[in-house]
Amino acid sequence: MDKMSHFKMYAALNLFKNFVETLECPGCFDTLTPPLVVCSNNHCVCSSCGKDLKECPTCRSEMTSNVRYPLALDNILKGIPRNCGNSKDCEKFTSLSELKEHSKICPYLLAFCQICYWKGVNKTLIQHVKTSHQNEIFLLNGQTTVTFINFSVDKPYYSVKIISYVGSLFWMSTKNDPKKGEYKVVFTNMAFDEQEYEAQIEFVTKDIRYLKKEKVLSEDVDIEDKFSKGTLYLPSVELSPFIDDKKQLKYEINIFKVASTIKLNSNTGTELPNKAKMDILKRDNVLKAIERSLECPVCLGTLTPPLAVCCNDHCV
Repeated sequence: MDKMSHFKMYAALNLFKNFVETLECPGCFDTLTPPLVVCSNNHCVCSSCGKDLKECPTCRSEMTSNVRYPLALDNILKGIPRNCGNSKDCEKFTSLSELKEHSKICPYLLAFCQICYWKGVNKTLIQHVKTSHQNEIFLLNGQTTVTFINFSVDKPYYSVKIISYVGSLFWMSTKNDPKKGEYKVVFTNMAFDEQEYEAQIEFVTKDIRYLKKEKVLSEDVDIEDKFSKGTLYLPSVELSPFIDDKKQLKYEINIFKVASTIKLNSNTGTELPNKAKMDILKRDNVLKAIERSLECPVCLGTLTPPLAVCCNDHCV
């Protein structure tokens, strides 16, 4: 990269920094997140910050619900990349929509052990399981049989197993609900990474074979939400043929990796540049997108205040 290009990129970086500082919420001191709450003098705060405010933190005037602001501002705020809010140690820097997805798998998200009362950040969960529950880890080696003792289709049953597959650890949660007449199985990847997996359960007897697959969850959710998402289920009464004389329910499980796509540079077909260059390029692209968002639909130049706003919040 020549000196002029280098200068332009860092000039864009400084411009982006100044732009983001201008759009700082006076309530949370982070970049404004739409929809916004506006005071009578047109100062803005995030809706989450402004819901309980009686007066503006900037000018102390009354917060209102009937002051409208240009739609272009919403579009700009949605496109501005932000840092992950889970921890100052998380280096994720991306748009609001991508950040919402990242928040589900962030290594610094608070995680809970489903076997004991331990809690900590995601990135330390696997080490906790390996250290504290080593004897409870179930090694998956191809199609493998799992056993659930003291099982009855007429009684509530809940179980959590730790499954190890090619170096990765998974929660296998099962629940029998006799009131609803449902038996459900849910697999969750402990790592919460971007690698996708598919789980399979198979019930087999001499006369019956039932097989079903589902995507392994890659986010930690409330246990009841988890079971509501699960699609590996059977009517409880249909489990009877798979329960032996010792009240043991047995069936086979397996986990498969889903092939992922390698991300290449769209211009050259080579691997992406280092993180520092990517951050600068991302900011530069955001500034270009913002410039397009601020185009006046009449003169096609950049909007120049004061603005005229229509009833649908478009401006010229």
